[in-house]
Order: sequence, then C-alpha cells, then structure tokens
Amino acid sequence: MSSLRGTDALRKLLNSITPLPENEWRWLEATLRPCEFSKDEALVRTGTHEGGIHFLRSGLVRYFYLKEDGNEWNHTFAAAETLVGCFPCLVGATSCPFTVAALESTRTLLIEDAVVSAFPNRHPCWMQLWTRLMEHVALRKTAREQSFLLDSAEQRYLRFLRDYADIAHRIPQYHIASWLGITPVALSRIRRRIN
Repeated sequence: MSSLRGTDALRKLLNSITPLPENEWRWLEATLRPCEFSKDEALVRTGTHEGGIHFLRSGLVRYFYLKEDGNEWNHTFAAAETLVGCFPCLVGATSCPFTVAALESTRTLLIEDAVVSAFPNRHPCWMQLWTRLMEHVALRKTAREQSFLLDSAEQRYLRFLRDYADIAHRIPQYHIASWLGITPVALSRIRRRIN
C-alpha cells in the first residue's frame, strides 16, 4: 500500500503515458507533497512562475484567463486523476498567463518545480513522459482553437457535453457559458433548443 493516498492512481496514470522503472517511481514518490485547496482557491495564479505539476486526487478545477475589464474566460476544466499546472512555465514562459482554481474542495499531490527541473538529468523515461504530456497539451489547444473558429456555439456546447460528460453536472452554468464564449442567457437558449 502506498504511503500517500492517491500515489497508486498517479503511478497508473504515469505508466499509461510511459513505463517508469521502479527506482524512478520510488524517487518521484518520495518527493510528492500533498496539498489541499478550498473552493475558489488558486492552485496556480496568473502572473506567477509556478512550474510544478499537480496530480488531482479529488476535486475539480478550472483554468481561466482574466481580462483587463475583470471578466474571466474559462479555458478548460479538470477532475480527479489528471495532471494540472502551468505547462507554459515548464517550457520557459516567464509567468503564467492563466489561473488554475478549485471549483470545489480539491486535494492534490504536487510534483514541485525543482523535481520537474531534474527530469532531463535523470532517466530517459522522464523526457519521454514530458514529450507526451506536451503533445497532449498541444493537441487539446489545437482542438479548442479549431472549435472556436469553426463551430457554432451550439456545436461547442455539444462538444462540451461530450468531452466533459463525467463532470458537466458539477460545473455551474455560468462557467460553462464562459467556456463556450457566450453569455449565460445564450446558453439557456441553446439548452432549451437541444432539450
């Protein structure tokens, strides 16, 4: 049994991306730091350089951009057993362009920045893991941009329901509207049409 609850799930996730030798897993496991976040608390803040990676043990988070007028625009949502963080900071950005905040009480295992920085000098498995994570981020970003450029708001909503089927019921409607790039009133109209 792992000493920290959730390490088994993290190990399973990482091994699904690339196989980790036992000694490399043990090294990483010894560095993990449990964290807890209250609803609306930030895991990562806009303008900071927070290069760690959080593995969500439980809870729900949203990535959002803050405009100068104070409006927030949601970029993505993530739930348990996923990795979250400011990936741009991990590849050289001087500061994070978005905030990652808890939508409900959230528990994580943090892989701190210093640990991530050690990846290139350790076993090749870490660079393979890193490459596959960055590929995943790039593909998701491209799909999101394509959807905004080519799909109607209704098509984006149907995509949201598909992509976030397991957690859609946990996300407030105004956050969904923000993710779609429309007002809550427009989302209500779309929901009425679909239903």
